[in-house]
Amino acid sequence: MKFKSFFFFFLTSVSFAYINVYPLSFDQRIDSMGGVKDFILTNTTNKVMKYQINILKNDDINDMTSWTEIYPRTLTLKPGAKGEIKMYTRAPKGTILGEYSTILNIKELEVPKERKNKKKSVNIFTNLKIKLYGYVGKLDSSISLKNIKVFKGKNLSNINLNGVLKNESLRRVNLEIVLADSNEKNSILISETKLKKGEEIDLSNLKVFKDSRDEDQNYSKLNYIYIYEKGVGKFLKREKIGS
Repeated sequence: MKFKSFFFFFLTSVSFAYINVYPLSFDQRIDSMGGVKDFILTNTTNKVMKYQINILKNDDINDMTSWTEIYPRTLTLKPGAKGEIKMYTRAPKGTILGEYSTILNIKELEVPKERKNKKKSVNIFTNLKIKLYGYVGKLDSSISLKNIKVFKGKNLSNINLNGVLKNESLRRVNLEIVLADSNEKNSILISETKLKKGEEIDLSNLKVFKDSRDEDQNYSKLNYIYIYEKGVGKFLKREKIGS
């Protein structure tokens, strides 16, 4: 299935600058051979920018910072250019099963211009911190659905979700919710969510993607809800919702 990509932008009221980085999650198994993920950083300004990249400890008991490597530590990007950040984490042998975390820290700096008889000054713009998670052990993703109902109109702007969605996994999961027919020949991504271990949410509080609707889609034939683990495409749940 082809879904639209959604990018997240971070804006500071002081500098009016933001950091464009994707994805915003790690979510890899970090024992055995370890987990690797690439992040794409884009300079969306009209200036040459330098980025300082670090991994920071956090207050969680299960901290994986000391097992984590990041490369490169600095990037200099021209306006519109992209750069790749690679993160690798490997837990020591014998680490207790469970979820672990660290913080990816990216500082955006404007590259100072050369000026005669004047000192260089560095302006710090956005200082972004993203909490990232990995896990030790075969912690399979699992969810449950209760009292699921979907109210459909003529197009996606009239769709409302109801029911309770719970993460039954021993780790957090990123989920995609898809409205489809019985064989998934026709489908549309209607929402996404991220749930912590044991967390449950009321589906009526989820945002439905109004801007991804297809006006020519025949919604009367889309009578199933499919839920997938985002990023890996793993099928987790299918529920018939009626006509």
